[in-house]
Amino acid sequence: MKKNVTLVAIVLLIAAALLLASRIKAADDTAIEVTLSGTVVDMHCYVTHGIHDAKHTACANACIARGVPAGFLADDGSLYVLFDEKPFSVKDKVAGLADVPATLKGTLVVRSGIKGIQIQSIEKKSPDR
Repeated sequence: MKKNVTLVAIVLLIAAALLLASRIKAADDTAIEVTLSGTVVDMHCYVTHGIHDAKHTACANACIARGVPAGFLADDGSLYVLFDEKPFSVKDKVAGLADVPATLKGTLVVRSGIKGIQIQSIEKKSPDR
């Protein structure tokens, strides 16, 4: 009797784990249109050193122009890797926008815990916004 109860418990645990795994995968495959406020950052300096201020703007713009991956640091502190809608660099779309307030519209994508945004449009915020 104890063996049957143990076997049933194991089967239920496996079923629950499979259900949970399928829900996590489904969440990773969800794409949502978003509009965010924040700043473009060069991923190297921001992730490795936390640098993203006005003193760093020229460096960040130069790094992104050389091909260092660009990210978007939203006003709420969330960091997103920036992607084009096609498999091309975003460096031209974000040229001159590092470390300055910007508004980003795009498609939020999440895969294996990495958050990214496929850029539809991005523009520098005007002082009155």
